[in-house]
Amino acid sequence: MKWKPAIIRRIEQRSPTVRSFWVELPDRERLDFKAGQFLTLDLPIGETRRDGWRSYSIAAAADGTNQAELCIVRLPEGKGTGFLFYDATVGTELMTKEPAGVFTLPEGPLKNDIVMICTGTGVAPFRAMLQERLSAESVNFHLIFGCRTQEDVLYAEEFATMFREHQNFHYTVCLSREEADWQEDIDFRQGYVHPVYEEDYAEVREDVRFYLCGWAVMVDEAKDRLLKLGYPEKQIIAELYG
Repeated sequence: MKWKPAIIRRIEQRSPTVRSFWVELPDRERLDFKAGQFLTLDLPIGETRRDGWRSYSIAAAADGTNQAELCIVRLPEGKGTGFLFYDATVGTELMTKEPAGVFTLPEGPLKNDIVMICTGTGVAPFRAMLQERLSAESVNFHLIFGCRTQEDVLYAEEFATMFREHQNFHYTVCLSREEADWQEDIDFRQGYVHPVYEEDYAEVREDVRFYLCGWAVMVDEAKDRLLKLGYPEKQIIAELYG
């Protein structure tokens, strides 16, 4: 697909290591995409143009504008995130392609409960999916979100509001490096995400689909554990980072 101009219109700090970048595609009035898709940016780094290609999940559902929110973590040795965090500013012009990717929910009314397992910025596509589909669906959604510390929990207030307002949404936060000190009435666990789904979904069900998103180590381990529980591979959908 052809590259198209993109302009950074807004930057917001989400956590000590994560920022949101709102990217505008000025060649259209409306940017249409499916929740769960990503944008590929062409960043001015590396020796060849391909060295600068970086893909980031869109972190919010389409809102009728020509902008998309990208939720990006600063990697200590990452050239791409180094440019975005230290060189890019509001007004920086880049190039991008049309939204792409197949890590999306099925079209039409959902027939199966959805369990979303993620760590860090892996929550980005799930936020877009929940914004787009939660209110319209009768199935249950369970977001299992793993972070190191409480200040790393992205979109905490938004997910807590979803939990309070939607009976079909369950929200579990797992902290691996500290104990929770949370005021909201949500499901907090100490440790990693894996014991949560192993306990809550120990009895194999045909009417559930597991969506996994995050770094490859976590996603691979989660998939392996779900397979050992007895879930068939067709019920496990994964998106890998790195």
